[in-house]
Amino acid sequence: MSGHSQIDHLFRHSYGQLIAILIRRFGAERLEDIEDATQEAMLRAMKVWPYQEIPENPLAWLVKVAHNQLIDTFRKTQRFLLTENLSDDPTPVEMDELLLDHQIRDDQLKLIFICCHPFLSEEAQVILTLKLVLGFGNREVANVLLKNEEAVAKAYTRAKKKLKRTEIRFDHSLEVGLRSRLFVVLKIIYLIFTEGYKPFQGNEIIRRDLCFEAIRLTILLDENPFCEGPSTKALIALMCFHTSRFDARQDASGALVDLEHQDRSMWDRDLIEIGIKYLDQATGQTDDPLDYILQAFLSYYHCIAPSFEETDWKSILRLYDIHLSKQYSPILALNRLIPFSMVHGPNQAYAALLIYERDPSSIKDILFYAVKGDLAAKSGKIDLARQSYQQAIKLGENKMETRHLQKKMQNL
Repeated sequence: MSGHSQIDHLFRHSYGQLIAILIRRFGAERLEDIEDATQEAMLRAMKVWPYQEIPENPLAWLVKVAHNQLIDTFRKTQRFLLTENLSDDPTPVEMDELLLDHQIRDDQLKLIFICCHPFLSEEAQVILTLKLVLGFGNREVANVLLKNEEAVAKAYTRAKKKLKRTEIRFDHSLEVGLRSRLFVVLKIIYLIFTEGYKPFQGNEIIRRDLCFEAIRLTILLDENPFCEGPSTKALIALMCFHTSRFDARQDASGALVDLEHQDRSMWDRDLIEIGIKYLDQATGQTDDPLDYILQAFLSYYHCIAPSFEETDWKSILRLYDIHLSKQYSPILALNRLIPFSMVHGPNQAYAALLIYERDPSSIKDILFYAVKGDLAAKSGKIDLARQSYQQAIKLGENKMETRHLQKKMQNL
């Protein structure tokens, strides 16, 4: 990892920790000042670290700089009572208290659940989590939510004001509201992972920093007795299975390689084993085929298959049918056509796709036209395949993905 890449990774990993530590120290009502101080600490690190050794404890360095920046701000604006006896330069004892591992973990969890407060809309919860926990910029958040930067900035300001009005306390015990908000938290974390695994826009096919941060946050949840459970463990398993295939998703030239043509010897078997361990734990805690358990099993069957053709497609198709019987989703129904094709043949699958296409709830996005192109090509309908790929390319915003579709069209 290059020096700049290492610093970027440290920033992504440390941002939410730093915000959480400073909120514990100074209070959630000073969130805007804390954000400013955090960004100032990051900026100072960018100026200093590339030209000298990165500190042995980067987080401690950032906390100290941000802490002192806050004290200066409070003194200048006279909005902080110095009767609390906080010095410009925290003593070693104070710093040790701020950086206790178990306390940092608890602080991060509290911050995540504050961001997912039920008084907030789901969109506001996502924006707060991406901004405060992961340090996303407005452009990154806009890409995830398919909004413009100005709309994101305004929504973020509104969300922070609402948090302030509700006077949410950061010093509540972790038990308060954890289980009731866990579903939303897991959903947001998986959204973060998905954006890393398959970026909607740009030139990258994988954003590993987002994926690994999503896994880290979910493991953090699983380590807490009030958050661990079958859904949490199954989500860890699902993300491990997906992550295990990272190195095989691009060829030597950087082009996208689809699942059918990946070199399976490049898959990370250790990560697959970790995923299997968590999936076993998840299924051992419930007899209910929960959403994340079903998704994890879908990925599991791909991970253990010796080849694309030898995949247990019948089991995968059965899992899709179970999932759809529990709750219909047009995206799931579209994805189901791939194992359906492997079990019943491309002609039947193409006929099923035409039925899906007539459904008012169907989604006509890039995935739809890519699947339609694949099924048409395998059914010998070359002109239809070419038209479908062209439509998919028009809808695509990730350049790596559109190049992959152009290559498929050229190979017809």
